[in-house]
Amino acid sequence: MGGRRKEGIIYNIVQALYQIYQGDPPVVWYVFCKNILEGAFDAVCGVYFIKFIYECIEDRVDFQKLFVMVSIVCIFHIIVHLISAYNLYLERIATMKIYRFIFQQIIHRAKKIEISQYEKPEFYDNFSRAMDEALEQGMQGLYLTAWGVGCVVRASVAMAIVVSVDAALLAFVVPPLLGSLYFGLKESTQEFAARKAETVGKRKMEYAKRVFYEKKYAGELRLYPIAQVLFGLHKEGYQERYQKNKVYQHRIAMYRMIETLLFAGIISFGSYMYITYRLKVSGSASVASYVAMVSAVGYIVTCINDALGHFSQAGKFCMYMKSIRDFLKCPVEKKVKDAVLPEENMGAISFHNVSYHYEGSSQMIIKDLNLQVRQGEHIALVGENGAGKTTLMKLLMGLYPVSDGKIIVGGREIGKYDPEAYRDCFGTVFQDFQIFSLPLCENVLMKAPETEEERQAVVDALEKAQFGDVLEKLPQGIDTFLTKEFDEDGFVCSGGQAQKVAIARVFAKNPQVVILDEPSSALDPIAEYNMYCNMMEAAKGKTVFFISHRMSSARMADRILFLENGHIVEEGTHEELLEKNGRYAEMFHLQAMNYQELNGGGMYAG
Repeated sequence: MGGRRKEGIIYNIVQALYQIYQGDPPVVWYVFCKNILEGAFDAVCGVYFIKFIYECIEDRVDFQKLFVMVSIVCIFHIIVHLISAYNLYLERIATMKIYRFIFQQIIHRAKKIEISQYEKPEFYDNFSRAMDEALEQGMQGLYLTAWGVGCVVRASVAMAIVVSVDAALLAFVVPPLLGSLYFGLKESTQEFAARKAETVGKRKMEYAKRVFYEKKYAGELRLYPIAQVLFGLHKEGYQERYQKNKVYQHRIAMYRMIETLLFAGIISFGSYMYITYRLKVSGSASVASYVAMVSAVGYIVTCINDALGHFSQAGKFCMYMKSIRDFLKCPVEKKVKDAVLPEENMGAISFHNVSYHYEGSSQMIIKDLNLQVRQGEHIALVGENGAGKTTLMKLLMGLYPVSDGKIIVGGREIGKYDPEAYRDCFGTVFQDFQIFSLPLCENVLMKAPETEEERQAVVDALEKAQFGDVLEKLPQGIDTFLTKEFDEDGFVCSGGQAQKVAIARVFAKNPQVVILDEPSSALDPIAEYNMYCNMMEAAKGKTVFFISHRMSSARMADRILFLENGHIVEEGTHEELLEKNGRYAEMFHLQAMNYQELNGGGMYAG
């Protein structure tokens, strides 16, 4: 039972409002107080004031008394509307503040979640729902709940007036109200379930839509018939959403019909018949009382109907907010007790019987791997795609937890180090690096430069990454925005230029360990060779791992590791591996055949 209560709408509304309250407490108090005040005033004007007017007419009250009463009501009416006018301003400001608070919660959590979670489709579903609700829903849950409370106050005041005239009338209002409330909550539950069920189909449709408007896909869409496949994906997502919604919307419509029947059939018809009986048959009600009761019943019905609608929508919103809370509960990296900070010189690196497989899969990506790397050694990792090269580096950086075995760095298991401080020792460029819509200097430093020394470090790093000739042509130098998303004069990098910017990050960081994972795939062989020469020169005394499919670059390494199916199958210098005439030699000679015209073999000369 306790579990059910926690999943209920009321629980979710309370939890969501608390989350919003954490972001901006004053606005929550203001919105609720405003709606309660408006509700009470509106009910008095809509029911009691009408009764008062009719009583004044029946009793022939003098105009002066009536004028004073009307004036007081008008003054309060103006005050209430002034408060409401301020709410329009507050809504915009508070929405931005609450959005930022929720967005920061999500992003801070996302940074702490184990990167292996990103391999799971269900994680993406939960993440996308959390981001959608944070961006799209905003303050609606708060406002809808507050409006619902205001409607309840209106109905309560009107009921109090009814009780003062004839308490028996409540028998025609309260029972149907409870029934309508029950079915309204059922309707909200089904609406949220429908939204959750359609997430996968929605992602397929959104992906297909995104491909058609993003620039990077424009070429392939025009050169290949991939559009038909994407149309098929969009159709598949649509059909999934349609079938899911068809089931849920049928239930929702049924609950809504029952709500309508309870209101129109029992509350309206029953109460009006009773009031008519009181007035015409028993003659026990005055005209003023009759008008008050008719007005009150109609008013109560409207207010309750509005309250149910607002609470229903608020409940739906707050269950969407549950997606955010669920995401914020995603497992994060475990805090290391008595964490150690890495030494200035990290020392040797050792892999002891290391194995790894993705969670939920039995296929080993790395299998019982052993490796010893001296401090300052330059290691090249080569092999076919899927051999485990990138995964091995992610294990070293602690981005993935090993499934078996251990990794020792500087005499300690990497799990003993403070994760953030440990990863800060690495300078990394992955093949799927990203360029951000930020100034060039921030793209290199990966933060805002704070001193002139840092700005000069950016320039030096770009020079080493062979970006200097481009930098000279940029109108705002290192302050030039990359991409045109926020600046029409922004610079759009080519593939090779973007890789040079990413490589400059390593030069600027000056890390203890350098990891280059196919950072130069968009560079021509000569540019790649020169880049590696610069990198090796700058990384003297540092441990370097680099992954490249171009064997000409691998020969610069102190040692080459050839990986296959998660194993190190060959190991040695370039010359030693050529003498073995194994898999490395085979791949080297195949590539060399394509470059024989370059300086008589050039970089591929054995």
